[in-house]
Amino acid sequence: PSHALNYASFLKDKKYFEESFAAYERGLGLFPFPHAGGILLWKNYLTEFLERYAGSKTPRARELFDRCLGECPPEESPEFYLLYGDYEETHGLTKRALRVYERMCASVPPSEKYAAYRLYIAKAIQYLGVTSARPIYESAISSLEDGPASRICLEYAKMETGLRESDRARTVLVYGAQLADPRRDPDYWKAWHEFEVSHGNEETFREMLRVKRSVAAAFSTVNYNAAEMGGGVPKVDTLTEEAALEMIAEREGVEIDSRKKPLIGGFVSGKKRTADAADLGEVERRAARLRQVAGGDGGGAAESSAAAAAVGGDGGDDEIDIDDIDGNEDEEEEQAPSPPMTNAKSVRGVSEKAIPTAVFGGITASGDGES
Repeated sequence: PSHALNYASFLKDKKYFEESFAAYERGLGLFPFPHAGGILLWKNYLTEFLERYAGSKTPRARELFDRCLGECPPEESPEFYLLYGDYEETHGLTKRALRVYERMCASVPPSEKYAAYRLYIAKAIQYLGVTSARPIYESAISSLEDGPASRICLEYAKMETGLRESDRARTVLVYGAQLADPRRDPDYWKAWHEFEVSHGNEETFREMLRVKRSVAAAFSTVNYNAAEMGGGVPKVDTLTEEAALEMIAEREGVEIDSRKKPLIGGFVSGKKRTADAADLGEVERRAARLRQVAGGDGGGAAESSAAAAAVGGDGGDDEIDIDDIDGNEDEEEEQAPSPPMTNAKSVRGVSEKAIPTAVFGGITASGDGES
């Protein structure tokens, strides 16, 4: 691109203007958009053309601008739109200039739209009057994102207030309220508050507070990025279990032993399990000794009474541990001796009969002399 620029500048110095413009055209054919050289060539081409002919060749200048804007990427277009609009204001028609600014608002990237709409509104008010900006404000509110749109609403309401249209201004503020979070955009609600104090009454002020509460509730359900919101929100420390217990004890006036940890309901600590298991083992051993001493039917009653006496000393305030009960049943099965067999001879009304030898299959039965 530098060779094309140097050659065009050389021809311009020699007063060969059309040849210099042809050099620019040749360079644009070699380095079109989005090449950086194309942007530089178009800037010099349009600037030198306007310096040479000014307003004498308006159709040709418009054609060049239309060609440039048709090929230019949106990121680089604002500068050319401004140059085109300024040319139309100076050498062309006001209506055409406003159309250029309108095209700019629709073509520029989103980050530049707010500034483009403000320029368009200012030019419309300058050439057509204040009321002509109303449709432009409405178009801007519908096209912009929430943050810029809320600022446009404030400017729109300020314009209506200047025209003594308080109802229209209040309607604009109510519409823009849904775009402004009270926690993140306090300036909007401060401006509305001042407007109601100056131009409203008690009823409209209450309506403003109601809308503010509803908007805050609606925005509270939105999850924002933690990095974006972390700067303005204080950090909240969570309470530990010990801190919570100390707070409750201080509020209730109860002293808590810091050495004791709270037990989970329904479970038994390890120490209590060991002590209960030792007590139950002692009960089982006593019951086994009673079974050996007292035989027959009276042994069951003595066993139950002894077990009840042994267990009764512990009281019924302890928690029930299912694991201990299962373990005690297994221990009872292992430690408790089998009950003594009742002698058949001592039973009345029962006769004895010898077992045939064939039953044993040649094996001699041993016992109390029976075969």
